[in-house]
Amino acid sequence: MTEEEWEAPLDAETEAAIDRAIANARDPYDWEVATSATFDVHNRLLLVQLKTGQRLAIPQEDLQEIATADPVDLTDIEVLGGGCALHFEKIMEGVEVDALRRGIWGSQQWMDMLAERRQERVAVAS
Repeated sequence: MTEEEWEAPLDAETEAAIDRAIANARDPYDWEVATSATFDVHNRLLLVQLKTGQRLAIPQEDLQEIATADPVDLTDIEVLGGGCALHFEKIMEGVEVDALRRGIWGSQQWMDMLAERRQERVAVAS
């Protein structure tokens, strides 16, 4: 290839393909990245929008770090680390987005307690 050919402008389709490839190379873990998060005070739900388009809705009572917080204090959420973490400003607590996505909402002891609570609800409903 000649120097002129290397320096020639690319067509729009090629430029777009290059931009997509660069974006994919920079974000190989899109499935664990949040683009936004809000807290629904009325329903007491943490709502997380992932970069993939997936949405998570997690009850406050299931999240160890915020289970006992005043719901009003959970409305100020900052997305940190390029979308890898959420920080609740008013209570100075945080959660990892990938853990939320995988259904890990607290310590092993907390998760065991949640499993027991769910089993009790199923037994009562039967």
